Amino acid sequence: MKQLWNNFISTAAVFIFFMGIPASAALKEDLQDLVFQSESFKSELSTLELNASSVCAPLVEANQKARDMVNAISAVDESLSAPLQLDADILDALELLSVTNLNLANEALRLSLDLQQLDNAASVLTIKDGITAMLQLSDDIGTMADRIGEMADKILVMADNIDIMADRIVTTQEIQSANMITSTDTLLQTQTNALALVSVIETSTRALDYNELIADGMELSSRMHSVMLSPWTMKYQLQNIADDVESFREQVTALSNSIKNDSENGTLYIDDTTIMQLYDLSVMLTFIATAVDGYVIAIEGLEPTTSTPTLKDSLNSMLKLSADIGVMADRIGEMGDTILVMADNIGMVSDTFITTQQFQNANLFATQNSVLAAQQMAIAIIVSRGL
Repeated sequence: MKQLWNNFISTAAVFIFFMGIPASAALKEDLQDLVFQSESFKSELSTLELNASSVCAPLVEANQKARDMVNAISAVDESLSAPLQLDADILDALELLSVTNLNLANEALRLSLDLQQLDNAASVLTIKDGITAMLQLSDDIGTMADRIGEMADKILVMADNIDIMADRIVTTQEIQSANMITSTDTLLQTQTNALALVSVIETSTRALDYNELIADGMELSSRMHSVMLSPWTMKYQLQNIADDVESFREQVTALSNSIKNDSENGTLYIDDTTIMQLYDLSVMLTFIATAVDGYVIAIEGLEPTTSTPTLKDSLNSMLKLSADIGVMADRIGEMGDTILVMADNIGMVSDTFITTQQFQNANLFATQNSVLAAQQMAIAIIVSRGL
């Protein structure tokens, strides 16, 4: 009877291990398809040339292909299911996606310079349409970068062989982070180039929505900073925090989606208050990220005295809440980009808006670095304790 039970356990263990293989094989194929699609898009974009008679149409076509890429990445992200077995091919594909996204950002920058050179050769209407399409293209490429980062975070959360691939995962994340920072800087310059051509006016604001989100975020930050982790209660403390962060992420995402819906139906009038609120959103998120920095230090100190089951559950919560914070950083960045595309009075506030975006990007980078540090800490402990 004992031998029969042992055989059953061994068979079950093998079955559970190999359950991750089909999902990982499908993921590998999906990622390779995304790499092929993104490289094809980059190749097409590199051959695009703007001239006085051909501005809006090729840019709109590029926008559509960028949106197709965003949708394809989102579809792969939504199809992910645990457990996943990471391997070098999967991590290679994630690196290639981030590299290609940076190449796309560089192509968008080149096109913005081409558009500037057409200022005196093309009609005002052509330039105006070109500016709108250019801003939308830079926004779409930025969204691609966000989705790639979110997908990579989700894959990490679902992976069950982090201990084997730890060094390579950290390297991949560092490459992705560096590429995302460079892509964002490049896209910001693309937007600056486009804004240099603009001067117009019109309608609306979401001041109350921004204020409510900022207030809720600061309250969440305060609760997070007040938590004192202990080796006995850490599991429950971090689970509660992860739940709170997830709820707040849904609020941020809802507002971002609402602004996107607005962009399909109208325009915005931006004033100094709106610009400051966008900046305050990013500042609020840095306070949340600072709390995560504190958790990293605390967990590293408590790790030797914390039981393995408690530590395992705690690290799972850390990976989850850090991924959600990364998503929030992406959504807040997208709000600014969407509002930029919608604004009809950019010519009047362009200098202030660009300066604010630069500060906002710095805050979002700091947030992403906190997320990266939390994930690296979790990976290191998972490896050292064999979780």
